[in-house]
Amino acid sequence: MPENLDTQFWITLGAIVMAVVASLIALRALARQGQAGHRWKDKSANLDQQIGYYDAIFGTYPGLILVWEGTAPDPDSDWGQPRVLGSPAALASMLRFAEPGGSKDTAKRVLNGLADLNTISETPENKTLRNYIAQLRQDGEPFSISVILPEGNVIEVDGRVAGRQVVLWFEDASIRGEDERTAISRFETSRITAEVDPVAFIEMMSRAPYPFWRMSSSGALNWVNSAYVDAVKASNMREVLTKQIFLDDKSASQAKLVLQSGEKIEDARNIVIGGENKATAISLFPVSGGVAGIAMDASERVELKQALDQQIRAHDELLNSMDEAVVIFGPDQKMRFHNDAFEKFFALDEAWFKDSPGHGLWLDSLRERDLLPPKADYQNWKSAELNLYTEWPDEMPDELWALPDGRTLRLVRMRDPQGGISLMFSDMTDAITLKGQLGTLINVQGATLDRLSEGIAVFGTDGRLKIHNDAFARMWELRDDILKDNPRFSELIEACLPLFHDADFWTELKGRVTDPNPEVRRQVEGEIRRSDDRMLTWLSKPLPDGATLIAWDDVTSARRAEAALIERAEALEEADRLKSEFVGHVSYQLRTPLTTISGYADFLQNGGAGEMNDKQSEYVFAIQSASEDLAKVIDDILDIAAIEANVLDLDLGDVDVYDMLNHALDYVATKAEDTKIALSLSCDKDIGVIRADETRLKQVVYNLLSNALRFTKPGGVIELGGESVASGGVKIWVKDDGVGIPSDKQGQVFQSFESSRGGAGLGLALVQRFVERHGGWVELESAEGEGTHVICYLPQQAASGAGHPELFDQAG
Repeated sequence: MPENLDTQFWITLGAIVMAVVASLIALRALARQGQAGHRWKDKSANLDQQIGYYDAIFGTYPGLILVWEGTAPDPDSDWGQPRVLGSPAALASMLRFAEPGGSKDTAKRVLNGLADLNTISETPENKTLRNYIAQLRQDGEPFSISVILPEGNVIEVDGRVAGRQVVLWFEDASIRGEDERTAISRFETSRITAEVDPVAFIEMMSRAPYPFWRMSSSGALNWVNSAYVDAVKASNMREVLTKQIFLDDKSASQAKLVLQSGEKIEDARNIVIGGENKATAISLFPVSGGVAGIAMDASERVELKQALDQQIRAHDELLNSMDEAVVIFGPDQKMRFHNDAFEKFFALDEAWFKDSPGHGLWLDSLRERDLLPPKADYQNWKSAELNLYTEWPDEMPDELWALPDGRTLRLVRMRDPQGGISLMFSDMTDAITLKGQLGTLINVQGATLDRLSEGIAVFGTDGRLKIHNDAFARMWELRDDILKDNPRFSELIEACLPLFHDADFWTELKGRVTDPNPEVRRQVEGEIRRSDDRMLTWLSKPLPDGATLIAWDDVTSARRAEAALIERAEALEEADRLKSEFVGHVSYQLRTPLTTISGYADFLQNGGAGEMNDKQSEYVFAIQSASEDLAKVIDDILDIAAIEANVLDLDLGDVDVYDMLNHALDYVATKAEDTKIALSLSCDKDIGVIRADETRLKQVVYNLLSNALRFTKPGGVIELGGESVASGGVKIWVKDDGVGIPSDKQGQVFQSFESSRGGAGLGLALVQRFVERHGGWVELESAEGEGTHVICYLPQQAASGAGHPELFDQAG
């Protein structure tokens, strides 16, 4: 037990000792740590003091320092976030060239304003500050350059790499030795003056009546003139630069293209300038540090261009409408234009013209396709053709190309003031052929004239005989010695006077030959009786070339035959008159007994003499039918006689064509049913009204239907129709499928008392005369065994002379 206690004692004592030792060690460590903390605090305070000291030193530096810690400046993006050091005067100096913006973007604004200005260095390389910074970032190569400012001053710039830091030093030589407050005040005054008074900034551009502007390398506006301010309707330059007001969206995008390419851009488009939409010419071009632009009114230029384009289009359309082939080569011998006829003349595809082929290539193409005249030495001939561009002769005659395909082309060469050559080809094949044919025609014409029975003489404008035929010489008994050497008209008069000695006639006829007055030379004709009792007709006709044709025709035999025919016609006319009077008289005398017969037949049929049996009634009905037919024949005869005597007047009124045809069809429907013939009406109800004699028209339609019923077999079809015609009026027709009319009889069907199938032969004769009386006409189409189609054409209004004279007297 005591041993256990000793053991526990020693263990407890050891633990206490260890704890004391650990506490002592810990206390010592804490003491040392406190001492180190005091040393670090002292060192930090010392560093802050040094930083403040260095900042104070940098604050007195007459320039601007940009420091990138841990990162390098990126000229192609936003330049990063460098630390800005330097005196306030230096900062104010640099801000003169900075882009508009806030204070947080001071470094970025300054770099964008200076990065693309021209520079001066010890090396001959022509690079901008942006290029030098990019090289410093990539290779760590230091540089010292001078940036040339727009007003001619310079900014000295140095670039260095210090460990992980990149430093740029900017120094404005104009503020060395100048008090900071004085420099800042001067810069602010200069800035305000530049905004308020453009004359002090750039007087010439500021006073320009056209909008001028300048943009930085980042595409931001940094200066505009007063015309620009007015164009965008801003209050002043500050508003334009603050709000970045562009003339239009395209101006900004085009400026970026100029910055990227370094080439100027010129464009013309409509822009709203001062509230008015105008055609404006925009010119953007690179300048030191950015882009400059100018906008000028292009309305007149656009109008002139439009007029020129219109004239060019009209010229091209005119050339394309020509039958001649036209091709234009420029001074460089390249094809500038060709018309449609040129493609057809030489069978060229549209694709062949795609690359503006040259004159020589075109000639080679023609040679390959055998479309050139045969040339013994093609190369020399081709060289001579192309030498015309430099050696144009004083005279250039037309040339004929006889092509292997049989065509003959006339080539006309023309040179334009710019040195180009135009070629025009005319196809002369037909003209040359016609010329040969004309010579042949003249020979044939001479032979033909000699075979004419009429006497022909052609006199020139000088009064001399140019052409004559044998009949002329025979007719006037002229000897060959008189007609040779183109005698004058006055010489021929002396030879003709013995046969016709009317001197006044010959003098007047001579005047028609020699007098240039169109009134005197007009076409005149007449007839003379010569001393030998021969009768001649004559014709004087002016010709297009100024010559005069005189034709003579011996009509002695014709006049004698004409006199005989006149006598015969008068005799026939008298006989026809007597016939008409006789027929009318006889018809009138027949009407009285016919009326008696018809009356007694009606009396018997109605039971006036007692009731009749069926056989008797049938006989009486036959008498009635024959009486009606005979009465109609008599009426037709009287109508024919009245028409031929020209004493039949029409009772004109408004006639509804459809109603008239419909009633006429109903009138003959019973007969059609008895003969089992189908009737049809083909006519619109709204066909309209014409001015005519309705009774006579019904008689026309009834006669046509009666004829059709008479010559159509049972089971046949008859069509009655009517329709308007485009020229005005209507046409009425009756068409059947009956026996038809033989072709040798069709010429007689419209003659009185002529019938191809029996009957009185008056139905169609009356149809034609009634229709003609209205001012219309009748057409007949028929084939034997196929049927007949009769068409009556009627005017919208009947001829005025066909109505009762008293109606027209009242209308007048």
